[in-house]
Amino acid sequence: MKTYLAMLFALWQSPATAPPPIMPMVTMSGLLRLVQTIPLPTEGYMDHIAVDVKGQRLFITGEANRSLVVVGLREGKVIHVTNELGGNPRKPFYLPDTNEILTDLGDNTVVAISGTTYQVTKTVALTGGRGATRRTPDNAAYDPATHLYYAAIVTGAGNTDGSIEIVDTKAGKLVGSIKMNGSDPGGLSIEPSGKRLYVAMGDIVEGESHLKVVDLEKRAVVAEWPITGGPAPHASGLDAAHHRLFVGSRIKGGHQYEPGKLVVMDTDTGKVIQALDSVGGADEVQFDPATRRIYFVGTTGTLAVFKQMDPDHYQLLGKVPTGALAKTGVYVPELKRMYVAVPKHLVQTPPYGANDHIVEEAHLMVFDYMP
Repeated sequence: MKTYLAMLFALWQSPATAPPPIMPMVTMSGLLRLVQTIPLPTEGYMDHIAVDVKGQRLFITGEANRSLVVVGLREGKVIHVTNELGGNPRKPFYLPDTNEILTDLGDNTVVAISGTTYQVTKTVALTGGRGATRRTPDNAAYDPATHLYYAAIVTGAGNTDGSIEIVDTKAGKLVGSIKMNGSDPGGLSIEPSGKRLYVAMGDIVEGESHLKVVDLEKRAVVAEWPITGGPAPHASGLDAAHHRLFVGSRIKGGHQYEPGKLVVMDTDTGKVIQALDSVGGADEVQFDPATRRIYFVGTTGTLAVFKQMDPDHYQLLGKVPTGALAKTGVYVPELKRMYVAVPKHLVQTPPYGANDHIVEEAHLMVFDYMP
């Protein structure tokens, strides 16, 4: 009997039979409560979400089908879809003062869309011109005080021409470009003062990725720090009051590998304070100062919720089930609600064969905050 148990234990430990590492599900009690699902008329990935709090609207960029989806929160349904945008839309921002939605497009432009007609009213070509090859806007940041939109341009592996393009949204023109000396500027966070922009670079150099600190008055990179323990970042959030940046890393760069990492960095010194396991495929990281929670949205089927115990200590509270490839979400503190967009996808049932599956249609998940 002892020999038999020893053999079983050896097989269990064998690298050949060990399953891939999967982050265990942690209790979600008291985190978020699902209260509504809203059907979405999209195919493929959705990238980011902006919110109009006063008008009770969400704006979801339909990355794969070049659309902007407008959800009326009062109505609990989609109220408009703008199709046939010039490129894949990525990072939207809603401007209440002008009732416009800004977003970068995959054709190397930034556009303004009317919040009344939902039609494109301004188009700004970025460096290289509209349709430039190997120049793909991906993420962005916006400074409402200066009306400047900062678009991150990805240029592909083996290339170091990535940049931050600066668009004056009032004048509707390109006013600057900051070279990143890398190909993949990913997670962007801007200081409320508008003086600093933090750019988490997805490039892996000698095993590490780096955070670049941009002085927005000089329009130049003034510091570069290793993101120790969290390569291939793709999202970030900021606690400006405590000088902490939260970097969401994909580790191996893809949408399916888990665990990913939440890396906490000191924005004064560049020191890594803590690196914690999280869900895979990081695409959104948001910090809510009122509750000191960090919402980490990835593509591996769950949303991770972390807690800031103090500026130097963080812990995972739990993981909330969302859906396959649900990479985008937004927490709206004014409404105390979390919104997660789930794309249409197949749900396989492996024990019964490749043809045994169901199709889950695209939808928006609405969660209430739970203390």
